[in-house]
Amino acid sequence: MILSTVGYHWEEAFGAYDEFRSAGWKVALFTVDGSPPKADPTSLKRTGPLSWFGLGVSKANSPESPRGRELMAAIEGVRPLSDLDPTIVDALYLPGGHGCLFDVNRSEALHGVIEELYRDRKPLSGVCHATSTYAFVEADGAPIVAGKRFTGFPEFVDTIMSSTGLVQKDFLPIPFSNDRALSDSGAKLTWRHKLLAALNPRYTRVDPPFVTGMGPKAARRVARETIRSTGP
Repeated sequence: MILSTVGYHWEEAFGAYDEFRSAGWKVALFTVDGSPPKADPTSLKRTGPLSWFGLGVSKANSPESPRGRELMAAIEGVRPLSDLDPTIVDALYLPGGHGCLFDVNRSEALHGVIEELYRDRKPLSGVCHATSTYAFVEADGAPIVAGKRFTGFPEFVDTIMSSTGLVQKDFLPIPFSNDRALSDSGAKLTWRHKLLAALNPRYTRVDPPFVTGMGPKAARRVARETIRSTGP
C-alpha cells in the first residue's frame, strides 16, 4: 500500500487494510520518499450519517478503533518506495485522497514498480484519485490501462465539492483530472460509468489485472476483489 505524504484519505486506507488483515494478509506500507504519510483532515472528521457516503469517518472506522490503532502503529514504520521489492509482492493497493495527485500518481519510481508488477500479472488496485496512477504507466510503448474498464472519483463531483468548500484549500487548485488522465490513456471510462460512480459510493470495476473503486466506501470491496484476484 502506497500512502500519500500530502494527504491520503483515511477510510480508503483503513477499509482496505482491515479487509487485507482479516484475510490473513501482511500489509506493507510505503510512501514515495519514506516521509511520514499524512491523512486528509477532512477524512478524519466525525460526521455521523454523512460518513455512510464517505464524507468523514465513523467511530468504527476511526483511528481510535482497534483496527485503526493497529494501522496507526503500522504507519509509524512506513518505508520508502526504494525498499519495495516487487518480486515478493502479491498485489498493490493505492488509497486515494486529493493529496496523492501531488506525490503518488506521477511518481516515476512507482511507475517502474507498477510496470514490473504488471508484467508479472499481479493484481493492481486502487480507489478514488489514486486510480489515475496507472494511466501514466506504459509497457512495450503503450499505456497499460488502454482498453481496460476503470473508475475513480468523478471530476464533476470534485468540481461540486470544491465549489462548496468540501475540499481542503491545500489541495486547490486540483493539479489534474483523474478522469481525463485515464481517458487520455485509453481506459474505458464513459459518462455512464462516471454517473454510476457518483450515484453509488461503492461502485467498483474489475478488469484484470486492475480492480478500481469510486472512493472511500469502495475500499473494502476493492480489497476483497483484489484478494480474490490472487487466486487460492
